[in-house]
Amino acid sequence: MSSLVRRVIVLCVDRDNDVGERLGVPTPIIGRGNVLKVATEYILRYPDDSDANAMFGAVQLYDTLISTLGAENVEIAVVTGASSEDVTADMKILSEVDKILQVFDADGFIVVSDGPSDEVVVPLIQSRRPVVSVKRIVVKQTKGFEEFAVLARYYVGKLFNEPRYRRYALGVPGALLLIYGLFYSIWPYIPVIVRTMIVAGITIILGTIFTLYGFNLHESVLRFLRMYEITFFISALSVFFTIVYLLSTYYILHQSIPLWGSLNLFDFVGLVTAAILTVNAFEVYVKHRIRPFGRVAADVLLTTFLVIVAGNMTGYMLGKVGTYTLLYDLLIYTAIGLITLSVLGILRNRYGKGKVKGGGKPRPKGSGI
Repeated sequence: MSSLVRRVIVLCVDRDNDVGERLGVPTPIIGRGNVLKVATEYILRYPDDSDANAMFGAVQLYDTLISTLGAENVEIAVVTGASSEDVTADMKILSEVDKILQVFDADGFIVVSDGPSDEVVVPLIQSRRPVVSVKRIVVKQTKGFEEFAVLARYYVGKLFNEPRYRRYALGVPGALLLIYGLFYSIWPYIPVIVRTMIVAGITIILGTIFTLYGFNLHESVLRFLRMYEITFFISALSVFFTIVYLLSTYYILHQSIPLWGSLNLFDFVGLVTAAILTVNAFEVYVKHRIRPFGRVAADVLLTTFLVIVAGNMTGYMLGKVGTYTLLYDLLIYTAIGLITLSVLGILRNRYGKGKVKGGGKPRPKGSGI
């Protein structure tokens, strides 16, 4: 143990508050005698519950530390949360930790628990004092079919009887079976093309979700959603209509998707991009009181590139568009780009970075304009 930690508290954590609710004892429980009394009473009433073993394990650890640190430098306590195991439980544990520190000011904690569900509060406890160590009390079972059957029956009953587990054990599978039954009953009457679109849509959605979570990209998406929820909604809607456009053009109209010509795929993508960036610029101005000059300029440059240049550039590479036509489009795009950048420079010189005087909300971190 570090030389900086001379006084420690052996802290037994019961996040779901089984001890407090079943025995009706007030918490926190401080002192070896009090903890041992509660642990003995609890195991006599509930001999199959691991919370009692965690309290006895904390007492044993307390006795071991006394021999090395001295009785005046070690204390033992039990803190409890709430049956909901949510923010309310964590706030209650933090409040009880503060009460313990008022009685015994320690340099650190040794957390004792009976499983990972209690150990999630370790970061909260560390906000008060360092957590020197975490000890998990694992109840050993005699190997054998009878013991396995008893434990299996206990945990299966817990799944079906407790509401917090029942929603996953019965609710989610029940909803999936209901959806499957409804689809199976009407599936023969759905046209083959629509079936293909449904299967493709479900596959794309599940693939996107798995990819986001697998590569830990969902946090960035959630941050963007909290910052720009209107833009996110328009983006999702635009992607949906783009997929419908592609599938309907190819499967229903039996036409190949054009890549050049008067009306092509790039024109459609350009319009979608313009809609998304325009909504985003408007949302930035309304929410953060910032004149989004840069976003508007990017909207103009990207949209005009997709509408004017991209289609004919693809056609040129495939030998469908002449050189003079492509050069003409590039000249027009260059002129539009120079005008846009010149106007952007004038506006920024006049209004600075675009912050509206007396603006409402502060500019969010990472929202570059």
